Amino acid sequence: MSATVLNNLQRRKLLWFSDARWAEFLKTSAFTLRVCLSVGLALLVAFVVQLDSPMSTVTTVVIVAHPLVGALISKSVWRVLGTVVGAGLSVGIMGCFVQSAWLYFIALALLVGLACMTASLLRLYRAYAAVLTGYTIIIVAFAAFSHPETVFMSAMMRLSDVVVGVVSTAVVFMVTCPRRSTSVYQALNDAFLAVLQHAHSFHGNQASVDMIEGAAFRALPEELYDSRQAVLKKLTVLTPLLEYAASDNPDIKDHLSSYKMAVNRMAGVVASYHPHWKNLHRPHAQFRGLHSYTAQILDEILDAARDQNWIENPEKILYVLEGGIKSLIVFERDESLTPESRATVENIQGLFRSLRRIVEDLSEKKSRAIVRVSPYLEWPTAIRNGARGTLITLLACFIWYVTAWPTGPMMMMYVIAASSLLSTVPSASKGSTAMAIGTVFSIPATWLYHVYILPQIDGYGLLWVSLCLFLLPGIWLQFHPKYSIGAFGYAVFFAVQSLVTNEMIYDDIALTNTWMAVICGAVLLVLVFRVLLPPNHASDAMMIMKALRKSVNALTRASTRHLPNPEQWQGDQIQKLSRLAIKLSFLDQKTTARSLLDQAFSLVSLGKLILELRQKAGNPFEEKIVQMFLYDTVLRSQMVSYESLGNDGLVSNIDQIKFILKHIGNK
Repeated sequence: MSATVLNNLQRRKLLWFSDARWAEFLKTSAFTLRVCLSVGLALLVAFVVQLDSPMSTVTTVVIVAHPLVGALISKSVWRVLGTVVGAGLSVGIMGCFVQSAWLYFIALALLVGLACMTASLLRLYRAYAAVLTGYTIIIVAFAAFSHPETVFMSAMMRLSDVVVGVVSTAVVFMVTCPRRSTSVYQALNDAFLAVLQHAHSFHGNQASVDMIEGAAFRALPEELYDSRQAVLKKLTVLTPLLEYAASDNPDIKDHLSSYKMAVNRMAGVVASYHPHWKNLHRPHAQFRGLHSYTAQILDEILDAARDQNWIENPEKILYVLEGGIKSLIVFERDESLTPESRATVENIQGLFRSLRRIVEDLSEKKSRAIVRVSPYLEWPTAIRNGARGTLITLLACFIWYVTAWPTGPMMMMYVIAASSLLSTVPSASKGSTAMAIGTVFSIPATWLYHVYILPQIDGYGLLWVSLCLFLLPGIWLQFHPKYSIGAFGYAVFFAVQSLVTNEMIYDDIALTNTWMAVICGAVLLVLVFRVLLPPNHASDAMMIMKALRKSVNALTRASTRHLPNPEQWQGDQIQKLSRLAIKLSFLDQKTTARSLLDQAFSLVSLGKLILELRQKAGNPFEEKIVQMFLYDTVLRSQMVSYESLGNDGLVSNIDQIKFILKHIGNK
């Protein structure tokens, strides 16, 4: 009994002190220390230059701090830009509507709603400019409600606070962070290995499994579906990582287009593995041999790719892939191949060619024309977040106007800032609860700080250390997936409520009013985001599915001259797949979510097959046949047969398209 207990304790101890946990602990500690140094520098500069609200610089530090220097720089630039635009709009609407409170409230609500909608549409930290535009308007106006004539000076002071915070954070992080690209190359290599492992698992399974004709659509092992999700999630994170690194690293900036195209192609490889492989290609003589050969080739590539230096010297991997492609070309000429075997050969050839292009992009062995993928604009979510921002601003203004509450503007500032920040997260509704909880936790922390700590402080050093101690939970947990939004809310609004000024004035009544305003704002935030305008992830997912189907149908109608670039089309659809996976993760009905995601992957595969089919048409007669088939089968849902067609490649694509449509429908 005691031996079992000791073994369990020892196992947990080893788990806790594992290399991965220790590395994560060191990384978080380094980030926290840098943030604390940035807080100290920003606070010192604010006191030296006599800013009226030095804690605004601390708030800026907490918001812009990021472990990646490139992300911090990007975030800082867009924050300054958003502050300038927001300050200008704040001065403008106050100047226009200073005599009419309700016209001012309506203009404010519309601008905040527009900023929230724009923030939901934009990508990465470009969205942050819209966020800052939204809540800078109220921050500037907050200090000028009693004296509108001071609004311009308030705008200048706000801009000064932001610039001091941004510059202080940038200086500390750029001096203390090693500006190396090793982590980016490691992330690219890890993603490539994950894609190879996913493909190897598929082909290894096909080489050993007993095939059953008429098996269910979702017939692959469950581990392959889980692997597909994990790899796609890893690839989704890579694009922002590359853009952040390019902001600070000239070497990565020079190769950014190639790296992003490699990520796009890796996602395409993952999306191409779908049940239509297994169910279409029924057991035949060459089946096991083909998949066994593919698994063997992938084994050789995996062995070579585990050495990260392969990016500088990719000849070995390229040699293996070239050998595989040539072997399949020879194999394809065998006249005894069944249609199923021929389709399998073509799919494996497509895999090897995609892997070759990925290797060439990562190692830049061959220059290619840049293919630009436009960001996917998710309008339903953006419109909903815009409506939330407008509604919550109007409600807060109405409460302040009716009650004449002296700290009503603080409530308005909280709800507008929180709404703007939540517009960039995957689920603003879910995030609103976490943000509200984090904010409420900051209130007792502020009370302890003001009652027991702040009165004992008589110098800058103690002030800095004490602030960092109270900010520590929010900074430490800010990049923990489960607690990030709540920790962010705690850290930001603790700094907002601390009310440390150049000349300290202790006013318990004002402080209590501030706490009450923040609590009311937190309640209002949850009320609007979860009750009055709740999320509808199922509807959003169906809209994305509709957009996917529309993109596929457009391929059937477009003229040959106006067909999109296959890689560009694939990149557009991968963005939709990533957004769809996020939406479906919030649904309680996991079976329905799983089915929709399978259909989405099938649609991407269907689109790629349609483009390939149209490209294979070698003469006007075949092109006409292809257009007739696509019109009848895809648009009219009539399964027309073209077995008599002489082009085996066209027949193979036609069979696979008919198979996918049979299982996913065509509505």
